[in-house]
Amino acid sequence: MTAETSERAGGVGLGAVSAAVTLMGIGSVVAKAAEIDGPVLGLHRAWGAALVYGILLIVTRGTWSLEKLRQAAPGGTVFGLQLVFFFSSVRLTTVANATMLIALQPVVVLLFFSRRFGETVSRLAWGLSLLAIGGVAMVVFGSVDSPSWSLAGDLLGVCALASWTLYFVLSKRARNHLGAIEYQALSLVFSAAVILPIALIFSGTLDPGEGKWWWIPAMVAIPGTGHLLLNWAHARVALGLVSQMTLVSPVVSVALASVVLEGESVNARQIGGMLIVLVALAALVSTRD
Repeated sequence: MTAETSERAGGVGLGAVSAAVTLMGIGSVVAKAAEIDGPVLGLHRAWGAALVYGILLIVTRGTWSLEKLRQAAPGGTVFGLQLVFFFSSVRLTTVANATMLIALQPVVVLLFFSRRFGETVSRLAWGLSLLAIGGVAMVVFGSVDSPSWSLAGDLLGVCALASWTLYFVLSKRARNHLGAIEYQALSLVFSAAVILPIALIFSGTLDPGEGKWWWIPAMVAIPGTGHLLLNWAHARVALGLVSQMTLVSPVVSVALASVVLEGESVNARQIGGMLIVLVALAALVSTRD
């Protein structure tokens, strides 16, 4: 690959990540608006996406094997748990709090995983990452008086952060061996399998509720497409940079929630935090060029 081709691929990859994190930010608001129990929503989100990407895998003449299933299993299993934790968190607490906790993921990646993938982290990147995290904190804690706040929801958000970080790393590894559609289709089989008993035990039903089934295709189409784009970009963009760019997602979530959800308005402190996040991210991207 020539330098020009590599640069072009990197630019396309960054574009894919930008679209992915925007869609996932929208997905958080959709999950809150759906008012479906977390495990139930996670189950239907997983099997619906598995069906869609399974068909896409067949149409694109992709293949599967026991070895490919083995490679997709760890990420798929952890992603299933992440869906349960995050959808339950966003149902119980504010969109801002749930997404803020997920936004701490870049710090975890920088601390524990960047060196394992041969990626060095400069002091400037550290500083910009911390600045962006500070901006996210301003966005989130600007709504601390919200009646929607829940300690249980926040604790589930911490579990979502841990599982999301692990899924991120496992997906990076899996994409060394599997195509984006292959990985998406095969991993979601394991996601659905791990969520099924959780939904039966903790929700006691697999029915999202009367008049709520239409939310399922929306969840498959919006954040599901975001995850596909993110997994595609893993093979083209450094792990640390992808992780840092996910900070856009909570900004999108909080901004959209303030418009479409009752009781989640945005104040001046939150707007300032959003601007800090976007400026820090722009600087981070420029340092990687």
